[in-house]
Amino acid sequence: MKLRVLFLVGLGVLASSACSQGGAPGANEGARPTQARSAAEAEPKEAGAKLKFKDGDDRERFSLKPKDDGAKLVDGEDRELARYKWKGGDLKVSGPDDTVLAYVTGGPDVFQVKDGAKGAVRYTLAREGAGWKLTDAQGAVLNTVASEGGGASVRGASGAEELRVKVRDGKLSLRDPAGNTVLATKTPVSPEAAACLGFGSLDLPVRMALLFRLQNPAGASAP
Repeated sequence: MKLRVLFLVGLGVLASSACSQGGAPGANEGARPTQARSAAEAEPKEAGAKLKFKDGDDRERFSLKPKDDGAKLVDGEDRELARYKWKGGDLKVSGPDDTVLAYVTGGPDVFQVKDGAKGAVRYTLAREGAGWKLTDAQGAVLNTVASEGGGASVRGASGAEELRVKVRDGKLSLRDPAGNTVLATKTPVSPEAAACLGFGSLDLPVRMALLFRLQNPAGASAP
């Protein structure tokens, strides 16, 4: 009888110990994913497809990576060139070192590129008929964009065509007047937005900022 009692007591102790040891790891495992999620949520997330442009030799030149708070521009070797961050309905353009390069304000029919202090207007891109007109701070016309046959044409101040945007078989290409491909992408982008890459008097980070804004005319509230 005593041996049976001792045997049952021993089983109870072992069961209690097993429950105690089995419960603790479960509790810790539940806490670790929560901490991991919190850390992940603090980082900007990818928000949509990467817009990748290649040259005529199929070499990647640069890409626009949408984030949950804006986007990032990188070169063909994934080195950061510029950062774009929504500030309400405005888009802040910064360099890799966080130096503010410009702000793009306004929309959906008139966009202004302002200096880093968000004061002086450097460029204005305004809708004109079925196209767009880019002017400098003095109001001089730098480029015009006209929609043509599912694509677009970019003309300079003289009126001569400088770049043509074509869409064929799911591929968008930007071609020079001789018909040579300068840039191309298979990621969906509107021809008039892609035409901003033809604004040769603007630095690439600003050209891409205007492209990004034309793709997201509602600003930060865009889906």
